[in-house]
Amino acid sequence: MADKKFPSLWIETGDDGKICVVMSGAYGPETHLPFVTPAEDLVAAAEMDYTAYRREIQRLYEEHPLFEPKLDISVSELEDLTAEALLLPSMLQEIDPLGFFELGNLLDKALRMRDDGSASFLLRAGQRLLQTLEVPIYTQIRLRNIMEMTFDGMERATQQERFAKLRGVYPDIAGFCNPARLDSYENVILLLPVDNVYQLRLVELMMYFRQEKQRIARCDYCWNYFIPKTKARALYCDRIFDGQSCKKRGANLKRRKGPEQDDALKLFKQLRDRMYARMLRYQDAPENQRDRLIPMTPAQYDEWEANARQARRDYIAGKIKAEEFLRRIDTTHELASYDAVKQELPPEESFWQKRVAADLDFDPEQKYPASFMVLDLRKPMDSPQWQVLTREELIQKDQKGHQNLLDQYKKNQEPVLD
Repeated sequence: MADKKFPSLWIETGDDGKICVVMSGAYGPETHLPFVTPAEDLVAAAEMDYTAYRREIQRLYEEHPLFEPKLDISVSELEDLTAEALLLPSMLQEIDPLGFFELGNLLDKALRMRDDGSASFLLRAGQRLLQTLEVPIYTQIRLRNIMEMTFDGMERATQQERFAKLRGVYPDIAGFCNPARLDSYENVILLLPVDNVYQLRLVELMMYFRQEKQRIARCDYCWNYFIPKTKARALYCDRIFDGQSCKKRGANLKRRKGPEQDDALKLFKQLRDRMYARMLRYQDAPENQRDRLIPMTPAQYDEWEANARQARRDYIAGKIKAEEFLRRIDTTHELASYDAVKQELPPEESFWQKRVAADLDFDPEQKYPASFMVLDLRKPMDSPQWQVLTREELIQKDQKGHQNLLDQYKKNQEPVLD
């Protein structure tokens, strides 16, 4: 690889399913990152903490004199912004060496932006500089959205089913990540060039879908991603929160949620609530929008409920077993199995999931304000009150019906006992 004359990224494959990312600079030796599996690198990339780095970029947007509303902008203000901005990439050198490397190339181009003589050039040059610094952040945002749409709720799924889910939400991304593109390179050690870190992540996804040894799962408690150690179903990772692992906290909290009752009867209640909500949504929707909903008229709901109540009576009376009870009430085929002890009703798509699916660049910090005021009309009409909702509360509202156990625990302030 000594003949490379320009800064670039390369993926070197091994014969054990692992890869090594190579950073080839215009000057100096190449840097080889440690060999890892694509799954391990994707999980690590999704977890990188850009909080402090992002806060510094936002500070420049909000406080630097260059961006203050005024008629005249001086060259010295752009020079000062540039001096401050160029200090920020060093914050990524340890936590994100690939992002640090990519910024070196991108900032060089941004600083060579040609002055077009317009009055707004200095402002646009400053904005472009900060937008360039945000590239690693938005690379991670895209990766997280792809992973949420692909791996959330897919612990039981095969690799083919996970890829099919990605294709259904982001078909263009799936086209690039299609593992069939590697068919002609089976059992061959490759050296693949990539244009940027985002493309690197997509190539890693392609390689991930091609193998069966590792799978990426999402922890039900903390909602971070992890790689299960065995082929058995895994709901929780081993991360530690307040001295306890997600595995222990999640299992304890899940046991305490809701009233203690028969597993099959809990599923009956959840399914009944879902059917009723569908009926209301379908009944209230305009005619020209009903084709987007699952059909459920009042007559259909009444028919389902009558049959379901009869099945419930038969089950309580011992005339049928749990498996047959669930089979009779699951007329829309939403349960993956009819083992009442192991089965849970999957949540319907939340408003949050719809927003992520509709926008690959969906960024909660940009889409939700830091705080939002609403008029609470649930109070007596003669004394309505304004209520302030934080960004976190707005997000939880949109995630209703599809939340991790950690957020539910924080919201309810319930102690999780050993």
